Amino acid sequence: MVQIAAIQKLTLLDFPGKTACTVFTPGCNFRCGYCHNPELVLPEKIAVAKQDLIPEGAFFNFLGKRKGLLDGVCVTGGEPTLQKDLLQFLKKIRQRGFLVKLDTNGSRPEILEKLFRARLLDFIALDVKASPKNYQNLVRMNVAEKIKISKNLIQQSGVPYEFRTTVVREIHDEEEFRKILEFVRGAEKFFLQNFEPKHGCLDPKFEKFHGFTKKELTKMCEEAKQFVRKCGVRN
Repeated sequence: MVQIAAIQKLTLLDFPGKTACTVFTPGCNFRCGYCHNPELVLPEKIAVAKQDLIPEGAFFNFLGKRKGLLDGVCVTGGEPTLQKDLLQFLKKIRQRGFLVKLDTNGSRPEILEKLFRARLLDFIALDVKASPKNYQNLVRMNVAEKIKISKNLIQQSGVPYEFRTTVVREIHDEEEFRKILEFVRGAEKFFLQNFEPKHGCLDPKFEKFHGFTKKELTKMCEEAKQFVRKCGVRN
């Protein structure tokens, strides 16, 4: 059974061009300091909230009532590919006539390959945290090679996709941003998500870090268009 921490009953933004609901799965293998959802990441916080997890059956009862009202389901986290029954969960969604979008950090390309082979994805979004050489510093895992494999799998899958990066002034300087652009070169869509310092970041020091100005983001987006087919900024 897939663990479900929360459900957003309607989103017009998460699944491009579709009306959808969003399922949040608990657990993540990354430790990005700027993460705003430590309750979906840290084992001790997940354990405290375990009694509040939503049964899979309850989710599918909800979904049954949304037939004809929703086009699809976004599955996000945490990191959904850590869920051992993810393939069967997505298959059940598809069997009920809904499209599936997956958000992933790309750390488990072997799972993505299975999902592509089973033709269970209608859209996929990869969070590109940093340039390959700087991945470990940010996420606290040596996963750069796996991210490269996942990126290539996604681009070769034939499934519509997007790459996106949350940009933090203290991390994504001009040199680092250029390295990221080299990494995502040729992507169909690449989005910048501006970091917003908030109380409750996974690493408290990030609460004193900064995002970029609107003018700076526009300039970064224009630069990105030299590397990717489409670039945009998301709030």
